[in-house]
Amino acid sequence: MPGYIIKRLFWFIPTLFIVTLFGFLLLVNSPGDPLDLLVSPLSANRGGNVDIEAQKTFWRKQLSLDLPLFYFSVTQLSEPDTLYKIYDTKKLKAYKTLLGRSGNFKSVNHYFNSVNKSRQYYFTWVEHTASNDTASLFYKHKEYLNLIRVNLKALETATDTVQQRFILSAIKKNESFFPGNIPDLVSDIEQSIKQLQSQKTLYKNYIPKLVWYGSNNRYRYWLFGGQGSKGVIRGDFGISYIKKEPVTAILKDKMIWSLFFSILSIILAYIISIPIGIHLANKPNSAGSRLTQTFMFMLYSMPSFFTGILLLMLFANPDVLSLFPPSGIKPIGGYDEGTALFQKLYESLPYIILPLICYTYSSLAFISKLTQTSISEQLDLDYIKTAKAKGLNDKAIIWKHALKNSLLPLITVFSTVFPSIIGGSVIIESIFTIPGMGLETIKAIIAKDYPIVIAVVTLSSILTMLSYLIADLLYAWVDPRIRYK
Repeated sequence: MPGYIIKRLFWFIPTLFIVTLFGFLLLVNSPGDPLDLLVSPLSANRGGNVDIEAQKTFWRKQLSLDLPLFYFSVTQLSEPDTLYKIYDTKKLKAYKTLLGRSGNFKSVNHYFNSVNKSRQYYFTWVEHTASNDTASLFYKHKEYLNLIRVNLKALETATDTVQQRFILSAIKKNESFFPGNIPDLVSDIEQSIKQLQSQKTLYKNYIPKLVWYGSNNRYRYWLFGGQGSKGVIRGDFGISYIKKEPVTAILKDKMIWSLFFSILSIILAYIISIPIGIHLANKPNSAGSRLTQTFMFMLYSMPSFFTGILLLMLFANPDVLSLFPPSGIKPIGGYDEGTALFQKLYESLPYIILPLICYTYSSLAFISKLTQTSISEQLDLDYIKTAKAKGLNDKAIIWKHALKNSLLPLITVFSTVFPSIIGGSVIIESIFTIPGMGLETIKAIIAKDYPIVIAVVTLSSILTMLSYLIADLLYAWVDPRIRYK
């Protein structure tokens, strides 16, 4: 058995690598720009006069967005090795489109460098003009100058030659209001557009190229740590885009309540369901058994959101029965300082009962029916008939012999509880306002806080692997015929 456990743990390594790689790919390919969430103009204004670009530069370094994705990449011969340094997604899309139409990254670079040079000159000139004696010139032609600024920005994402020339013509109409070197810069842009058409090397788009970046890449830092991160291997899933706090610290508090309700509900479900399943197997045709089965399947058919709302309407409603609080997991004022653990549980008990019923009731019918079926199969076997022939009573036969041999399906069901701890129950936690993993996950999805979502997916995958191992060990413990070599 120890050798089998070591072997299984050894196989966890490549599986964990695939899981983390899958999670990383989901993270980097999630829609939207994380910098827009971390450094929004609204959040910057709340903190006063904040340099948004400086903040973006800081978070770009913090999240390793200035590094290549992986140890290597397979690209086209026409694609430069430093394409990952283009942070603007719209500009990157335009760059790739122009690259696909030209196949010559030198021509594409010339075009973008010409546009960037023009924009930098524009902002430098505006800043200088607006701060000296010729400010009247700036304000007099402000409308036309803003039009030039907009058109220069549009050139960064323009990918069609007709569109590029149309934007240039709009700039030329107003260049008489723009003193300085703007005519020369516009001419340089025109020349770069001509080069895109005349210096095509499309064959390079069909030749693959292997680029080796080494260990200085985003996946390595995300997995093993670096640049202020401990890495996923050591439980660091990065920074929340919305809360700007470590994901591990956020999920740690949420996991406690999901763990509490999941474990307690499955224990209660087994404690209640196994005796019911034994009774149904022992007396399948009695009126009480049929009534019990009907009631169990009625519970199983009721959706959790309907049951949760019904419980609130009946038992947390001042107009009906106000026996329990409608939401939360502890008193509104919180616990008193120095309150002992059992005292906290006692104070939280009224808040726990209704959610716990919702967590538990749907499992009763399934587990009781599974227990009934498994024990019924055992009761028809020869060793049970032999035990009856020897004079053992039904109670001893079922509890000492049949039940143990019927536990394999129940162990399989029990092993599924571990992954559900991470996901929690979104519906139940939302109805009763339980600060658990389910509610936190749905909030993260709505807010596009992808590091939290990826952390939940990764942890669920890891717990799934562990649950399979635990299930295999329990199989061998319950059934002596099962041996792992």
